[in-house]
Amino acid sequence: MAIDLSTVKPLGSKSVLMQQAMRRQQGRSQNKMGASAHYLADMEQDDLELGPDFEWLKDDQAALKGLVAQMEGSISQLSTHLQQVEQSSERAHQYLDKEQQLLFKQIHTLNQLLQKQVKVFEGLERQISDVHLQQSRAWANVGIGAVAGLMSAITLLVASPLAVVWMQSLMAA
Repeated sequence: MAIDLSTVKPLGSKSVLMQQAMRRQQGRSQNKMGASAHYLADMEQDDLELGPDFEWLKDDQAALKGLVAQMEGSISQLSTHLQQVEQSSERAHQYLDKEQQLLFKQIHTLNQLLQKQVKVFEGLERQISDVHLQQSRAWANVGIGAVAGLMSAITLLVASPLAVVWMQSLMAA
């Protein structure tokens, strides 16, 4: 919170302060209701009656007013910059949250695809073990090659960018 120094009045000399105090005291003894009016009148008159020795106080007061105005301007600029930083931080936080959610969905999708691939491999292995190749050894090698080729094709299909985009669109829907 900024302190407004523009309303601060410089002190006068000791004799001027003493005269003010005496007039206030006389005013209070005469009329208690009029004392505040005399006080304000004394303050106004005494501000005008500054001696040449205290003219520098008026210059200092003007300099202080300028400094206060500069400080208030700087504080408002800092406040504006702080709000901008907070807003951009909030946007970045929201963006990171969205990216994290997308990453978790992708990991979940990949995990499911790998589980399905393992099940397919287990099924193929069972089928191969169930099939008795009665023929020559060449047919066994052809069968193993076909199974290996099928597994590679499934792996390439799952890992392709088109499949990833397709799975993301399915997960988003």
